[in-house]
Amino acid sequence: MTGLSNEECEHTLNRVYEFLDHELDDASGDQIRAHLAACEPCLEKFDVEQAVKALVSRCCGGDVAPDHLRSKVMTQISVARHQLS
Repeated sequence: MTGLSNEECEHTLNRVYEFLDHELDDASGDQIRAHLAACEPCLEKFDVEQAVKALVSRCCGGDVAPDHLRSKVMTQISVARHQLS
């Protein structure tokens, strides 16, 4: 790591799954890419997370949540949205 702060590394690693899931805007994605290109320790951790995500997807990608679980999660999301508004 050359010239990168621990805060930059922490910020990058905290957003790895958002990055992997393509949930970041272009500017944020570019920041993550730039950091990973400059920081080998973060790139190594990113590679591990990417491999784990691929493994889980390959092994469990076809699994469907049971109806009762899906209903419970959707109810909790609805409650949380109501509380925020």
